[in-house]
Amino acid sequence: MTVPLVAWWECYVQVPVQAGDMVSAFLHHLGSTAVVFHEPAVLSPPRESCVISMPSGAPQVVLHAAFAADAELAPRLARLQVYLREEAVEFASGPWHLYCRPLRDDTYLTQWRDFFQPLDIEDRLRVRPPWDYSPVPDTMSCLTLEPGMAFGTGTHPTTRLALTLVARYVPEPPRGCLLDVGCGSGILSLAALQLGIPSVLGVDVEAEAVSVARQNAALNGLQDRAEFRQGSWELADGTYAMIVANIYLGPLVNMLHALGQRLQPHGVMILSGILTFQEMTLRTALDTAHLRVVEQLVEDNWVALAVRHQEPRSGSSRETE
Repeated sequence: MTVPLVAWWECYVQVPVQAGDMVSAFLHHLGSTAVVFHEPAVLSPPRESCVISMPSGAPQVVLHAAFAADAELAPRLARLQVYLREEAVEFASGPWHLYCRPLRDDTYLTQWRDFFQPLDIEDRLRVRPPWDYSPVPDTMSCLTLEPGMAFGTGTHPTTRLALTLVARYVPEPPRGCLLDVGCGSGILSLAALQLGIPSVLGVDVEAEAVSVARQNAALNGLQDRAEFRQGSWELADGTYAMIVANIYLGPLVNMLHALGQRLQPHGVMILSGILTFQEMTLRTALDTAHLRVVEQLVEDNWVALAVRHQEPRSGSSRETE
């Protein structure tokens, strides 16, 4: 597939309403900062206005995303096609529909800024965009974030939940290194640094995400303590006091055993990006990897978990730290 000579392409995806949140998260992770929901609705390409609203209660939703027309566009769209085909089989709901075209109205690319407002986490950290100059309480650290087209501003429930758990579990006194799998904008890594963890390694399969994360580290003066690399968990050497992964279920389950091997004996792993109906699948995988849940947070249809290594059967199962 030849990369087109336009700046952006927009993608419309028609899926069952119950799959909307899950597919939205996948579109975010592919590199679309904003995903607009049209519900209930159906696709009707190739009309200029290709989304048709349906009566209330109709079972379909249309998601609208945008991707940069760079060298990664064709691989992204190929991954999206495979994902939609596999998930349609899982849902047994018939074929899902995908329609892509050059972006006609680039105001879509900045509409998400209207929703990126300062976010306070556990009264310890404020995450804010560069255009916000409101005073920050002396008791709070501050992280300034320019997301570009990488996932992670704190506006999505999966990111908020993960940030909350990071704030609760950063080691006291600060020690060790954090591994961030699927780092996106770098928000979780950089938040942990602002909260005191000494160093981080963030990895992401998307080159754009790595670039944005590095820029955000420099924006906050954290570049000497943060390393961001293109790839996945295989790039991580040694063991880590914290591991965070805000990614969708399939890859997470596949890498859980390897991540567990990289988690220090008293370390904590923060897992997000999981829908409530997927939680039991994840818990089964955790048990197989000899990991136990120590805290669960839920927002809307999303779940985030803090997990540690399983304790010996003869010991107490109560969390003591």
